[in-house]
Amino acid sequence: MKTRLTLPGRPVLGSIALVQHQRFECVEIRPHKTKDGRQIELTRWLCHCADCGAPFDLLTPRRNAPVRVDRRRCAEHRDPKRRVKMPVGAEA
Repeated sequence: MKTRLTLPGRPVLGSIALVQHQRFECVEIRPHKTKDGRQIELTRWLCHCADCGAPFDLLTPRRNAPVRVDRRRCAEHRDPKRRVKMPVGAEA
């Protein structure tokens, strides 16, 4: 069974989350207006590409429930069909 990778839904600025040994740091929380006019908050996470280590940003909605991680690579190495390999000796 495939496990869902999630980040905390309501992080505080500066908090760090580890998703299968990949570090995500909350660097910004900002207001956002949706297309239908609702006011929400977005969380910007700073992370590093699982392939090359280049930094990239991930935007997620800030809400009470955990948020699904949909990207773990930079734009250059993005490939949704390819799984991120765990480091040797690491446990899931």
